Amino acid sequence: CPSYELIASNLRGEMRLYVLALERLAEEISDVYVAGENTGIGGVMANKGGIIVTLTVRGTRLSFMTCHLEAHEGAHHYVNRNKNLAEILGGAKPDPDYYMLDTTIYSHHMFVCGDLNYRIKFSKEEDVVGGGSGGVGEDGGGGNKPITKQKTTRHDSKYSKDAKEEGEADNGSHFAQAKTLVEEKKWKELNSGDELAMALKKRDCLTGFKTLPCNFPPTFKVSREAGYVYNEKRTPSYTDRILWKSTDDMNGNIIPMLYEPCPDFITSDHKPIRGGFAVKMNKSQRQASAPSAHSDERQVNLLISDIKCTNLPVMDSELMGGLSDPYVLFVSSPKALLWEKAWPSTKVIYRNLNPEWDEDILLKLNHNACNEKGESDLEGNMLYLTVMDYDQYSGDDVIGTVALNLNDLCSDLSLSKPSKGSNLDKIQRTVLSRTILRNGQEYGMLECTIASGYLTPKETKAFLKNATRVRTKKWRNFKDRVFSAFS
Repeated sequence: CPSYELIASNLRGEMRLYVLALERLAEEISDVYVAGENTGIGGVMANKGGIIVTLTVRGTRLSFMTCHLEAHEGAHHYVNRNKNLAEILGGAKPDPDYYMLDTTIYSHHMFVCGDLNYRIKFSKEEDVVGGGSGGVGEDGGGGNKPITKQKTTRHDSKYSKDAKEEGEADNGSHFAQAKTLVEEKKWKELNSGDELAMALKKRDCLTGFKTLPCNFPPTFKVSREAGYVYNEKRTPSYTDRILWKSTDDMNGNIIPMLYEPCPDFITSDHKPIRGGFAVKMNKSQRQASAPSAHSDERQVNLLISDIKCTNLPVMDSELMGGLSDPYVLFVSSPKALLWEKAWPSTKVIYRNLNPEWDEDILLKLNHNACNEKGESDLEGNMLYLTVMDYDQYSGDDVIGTVALNLNDLCSDLSLSKPSKGSNLDKIQRTVLSRTILRNGQEYGMLECTIASGYLTPKETKAFLKNATRVRTKKWRNFKDRVFSAFS
């Protein structure tokens, strides 16, 4: 690719991931990290697993994950595919500064692609009528036409051997049904049985991710020749996919433009998928100079109150009480906004799955949020409310995180205009109720109220007049606690 530059590459068993960028854009890319996780036999073999590349360009963190998940049809394998995704996200942490955040949380935008191995699964009703939905295919035909069992048009001993080795049973009417729907181009009916679409809807995996409907023939399992000649020992399925997710208040920044298979690809029993997306960057171009000195005495203040969590998971063994000891860390990106040897935090509430904190948290964003003009600029900056489980004698465990867009939390504040009159009249209040996420799965709910102000030191004192037990302490991790005990 003469006009492209290789940014990152990784080979892990049978998996490969290459990230390339236009030469004119490559020099603007920084903070490139690569990580991977195996989920094959014993969690060691690299025949299954995933690779993640994370990078920053124009103030935007982009992550790309390729994965190869557990194969075969059936409910047990569906569950294991969901587990594979969580294991990859939990094990492949590209940025060491954010070990408590997986890339689905840490990224502004994340893309997932590869052989996800999710199959088409027809219900009993759909075994009788095509798709059972009465939908309209590309050819305009209806979806209520009865499906009869058919003989396949292609069979050879090689495919039979593959089926026996992989332990797949003869799919019988499922193959015939899928084949008929493919021939009639009834993509809606085929998509109605897609396991991945079901998993996303039920939030069994990759919560918050999107994918486009597959308005084309299933990409698996096919003969190694141009076009689509299916193996009758498998239900034709959309195993090869592309998904994406955007962080809080950035869902409109990705526009899908292309999503299609490559039917002339003949070196695999899959037809690869390609997609094209337009992504809006947080910055229009790279800042040419370092931020100037911040002359305004005002500072962004966030007062977080009424913090509570519900339905947290059990993190401790029965020997330790069988509950959790939660506290909330307040993590920022960029790191320098809040980090001062440790992250701000709430106190620990012991043995409680539905904790409520009787304290308010004051966060002061330092002036690293300024742009090159010395004005406060929160575009692309994030606040992560990470719920942790305290362990006295080991490292604390991550329960999950709520990602918040700081630019959205401060959208009503006049950050770039000179102060006129009292800033106490311009306090923005946001009431939140969000799902706590970790590795693409749900782990309870977090609620709080956030009051945002761009205030002088004198105004900050008045701002806190009605606050309850304001806490500004930092949390020390296990290593810091041990060092302190012996010092």
